[in-house]
Amino acid sequence: MRLDLSDTKSDFLQREIETMPVQQIKENQLKKVQAIINKAYLENPYYKNLCIESDVMPSDIKNYEDIQKLPFLDKASVRNAYPFKLLLTEQKNVVEYHTTSGTTGKAIGICATKEDMDRWAEVNARSLWMCGCRPGDVMLMSFAYGLATGIGFQYGAQLMGMGVVPGGIGRTDFLVDLIKDFKVNTITTTPSYGLYLEKKAMEKGIDIPKDCHLKNGLFGAEPWPESTRQKLEDALGIEAYNEFGMGEFLGPGMACECKKKNGMHVWSDHILVECIDPNTGEWVDGGEEGELVFSWIGSETCAMLRYRSHDIASVQWEECECGRTHPRLGRILGRSDDGISISGYVVFPTKVEEMLSSIDNLGLNFRMIIETVNRVDHLHLITEVSDNEILLSAEATDILTKTVIKSCKTELGMTPSVKLVETGSLPRDDENGKTASKRVEDRRAPLSD
Repeated sequence: MRLDLSDTKSDFLQREIETMPVQQIKENQLKKVQAIINKAYLENPYYKNLCIESDVMPSDIKNYEDIQKLPFLDKASVRNAYPFKLLLTEQKNVVEYHTTSGTTGKAIGICATKEDMDRWAEVNARSLWMCGCRPGDVMLMSFAYGLATGIGFQYGAQLMGMGVVPGGIGRTDFLVDLIKDFKVNTITTTPSYGLYLEKKAMEKGIDIPKDCHLKNGLFGAEPWPESTRQKLEDALGIEAYNEFGMGEFLGPGMACECKKKNGMHVWSDHILVECIDPNTGEWVDGGEEGELVFSWIGSETCAMLRYRSHDIASVQWEECECGRTHPRLGRILGRSDDGISISGYVVFPTKVEEMLSSIDNLGLNFRMIIETVNRVDHLHLITEVSDNEILLSAEATDILTKTVIKSCKTELGMTPSVKLVETGSLPRDDENGKTASKRVEDRRAPLSD
């Protein structure tokens, strides 16, 4: 695939696609869904059986709203299809195999043909261009490499003429040197690892905003509150953009913010997004929060239709100020399956993270421990400080602890016990670049009679 890279001053890499009228986008999406469902029903016994169980046939999908009639996929049904039960092509046509990380159970397999890889590179190039990257720029790809990977960013960057430093995760001191020595101006990684890079740079005496050339950062793979954006921009001297991808759909390239930073544009020639009530499965109104459901319509390699992500966000189709017409995802607020009930209150770890990130002098990492004492649930919150010198002052420690407790009472409706610990003392998941390998530890045992 070749892209027209001649107009580097344009905000659009593929203007015709990015500004396509909404009605035409939806008409094209419907045609793609119909083509996939027809092929799957005729050639794929596993998916055909799912349709029979849902009492739906390809002929029932006559208009856009009929997409709701198709059966949902979820982790269980996709895992049961492992490795090739959802495949719609011969295995000899597959050029890359990927899997999800498997951290919540058996990994999910993903197969991609040469055409799929070309489209994946294209939508990632589109995202990078939208965020201000141009041919000749240098990008540090600092998501993990391997079966569950962010390598789509590398393919997209190379397609649009950027240089790529395939750094991955780990050897952070070395990556800091590469950012400076190779004059890297774009970074793709998790928000927590981005902040960790700045911390390691300061330890080496490198002030990234002053000593390096970074200008753009695309961050994803973990939910991050709006307050983290300013921290990233100040720490790295960049414009920070939110991006979204799922391993079940290869990874990055599904959605990304434009320069208006008012939601992530879903590339709807590649992905169809729905927003549903997680309890009823019905569509919610535009802009209303619900569970995101995705269909991989840019590929006829597998029947990946109506996959429930469990991510909670909103979807709006109103044209963005940037001129793009593709729908926008609101910030990921949490997951429909990760709410924790504590003494009658439902607490989301992402909400705790957002609250803590708004408090000065706290670090990057925290841990929630829930215990039952005398049949009453208690939340113990352990959080790192940003500067260990804070812990040398009993007064400063007491003030910061009380601030956290007050915020918890206001934001969560409960009063936890709070312990402040040194920065970097809580466990990290360096393989994936995420802040903590386990933020929630539920020590509660079933109540005895």
